[in-house]
Amino acid sequence: MIIMADLVHQIEGILRKDPSRMYSKEEILNLLAPIKKDEEIERLLAELEVSSSLKESKSDVYATCRGGTVYYKWNKT
Repeated sequence: MIIMADLVHQIEGILRKDPSRMYSKEEILNLLAPIKKDEEIERLLAELEVSSSLKESKSDVYATCRGGTVYYKWNKT
């Protein structure tokens, strides 16, 4: 059973592979489908989206919505 910290690590690993690229929520769900249920991944992605939007946040993940699709990108410089 994968715990949430492991799932966050998996998502960050996907984003770090190509920091210049933005990944859609659907792409991340597809990449992680073999290890976790969509509902749990979606909940975690929603939390990452909210934390990235907070001004005081030091989140390494940047999230934005374009055309009704949420995209995630590694934000660590």
